[in-house]
Amino acid sequence: MIGVVGGSGGVGASTFAAVLAWVAGSGVLIDLDPLGGGLDVLLGIEREPGARWSGLRLDGGRLDPVLLAGGLPRWAGVPVLAVDLSPPPGVEPVLAAAAAGGPVVLDLPRAASPSRDAAAAACDVVLVLAEARVRALAAARAVLSSLPGVPIGLLLRRGDVPRADVAALVGAEPIATVPAAVRGVDLSDGRVPRGLARVAAGVLDGVDGP
Repeated sequence: MIGVVGGSGGVGASTFAAVLAWVAGSGVLIDLDPLGGGLDVLLGIEREPGARWSGLRLDGGRLDPVLLAGGLPRWAGVPVLAVDLSPPPGVEPVLAAAAAGGPVVLDLPRAASPSRDAAAAACDVVLVLAEARVRALAAARAVLSSLPGVPIGLLLRRGDVPRADVAALVGAEPIATVPAAVRGVDLSDGRVPRGLARVAAGVLDGVDGP
């Protein structure tokens, strides 16, 4: 289970999360950001039938992994659970059901909340995408400090701050560089840019490696 969160607004974290889920394959992409406008809208599948967060009825019961994945709209073959209202504090049953079916990528909000913190705590790693600009890196440092004690991977989008100076400003070493164009990528046609897919594959290899 991999979380992705923007170190600041508009950096392209949701786009990268979608590409990461596509590269991982056979899993679920889960939107947990109630202020993000809906991941289904970003991906151009807002008119596709299937459950959003408001359509899940847990009531303390177990969620069947097959029914979950089968009941969601899909983007480029990836089941997507999009936000249409704030996820409930008890997101763990949904995450467990999704994880039973394969890799899970979570699009996390920057602001702390019970649902975000529970989701982040369940992750094997949380990737923070930060732009290499002083103000953006300061914001990313605040995001990192708000996350529970989980492994962090810093993804860097190029800016005017040299890579060698980033760790001192954020408090974490970058593990990969993401193309600056990630912010403007249009994924609504279901096609994934090769360059971005290569970066995502490299990140996944690093996460899965020793």
